[in-house]
Amino acid sequence: MMTRGGCSGRRGVAGTAALACAVAWLLVQPGLAIAAGDPSVELKTATTHAGFAGKYEALKEVTMHLHHTLNCLVGPQDKLFDASAGNPCQGQGNGYLPDLKAAKGETAAYYDAWWAAQIAGQAVSATSLGEAKAAARIVSTLLTETAKAM
Repeated sequence: MMTRGGCSGRRGVAGTAALACAVAWLLVQPGLAIAAGDPSVELKTATTHAGFAGKYEALKEVTMHLHHTLNCLVGPQDKLFDASAGNPCQGQGNGYLPDLKAAKGETAAYYDAWWAAQIAGQAVSATSLGEAKAAARIVSTLLTETAKAM
């Protein structure tokens, strides 16, 4: 005669379901950490593209890299984000600003980068190369200093 204590019994099924839920929960945890992203990686990418923007001599390229900078800073959930401009930070997190805010709150580094995003957001619509390059220099300097302070 068989007893109900094995995996096919009521307790076995409930235990197996609980174990499956626990394993699924553990598997999701690393994904949550990756989804939040590392703000320092996003900041490095944004700073790199701000530097690229300052080196070009054509308005189209300058504003494209400023847009990349902006997208890395604000992330895809922000109204300033423009997917059509490209997102070099794709897969790095949710944007420097949201990831930093989630990790450390609204620190001085957060507000410095917020202002850099506002400047970049205005500069992507620049109509002269001089305006765009000046904004790129300001944004690049601000982000470089923000990275040093982290």
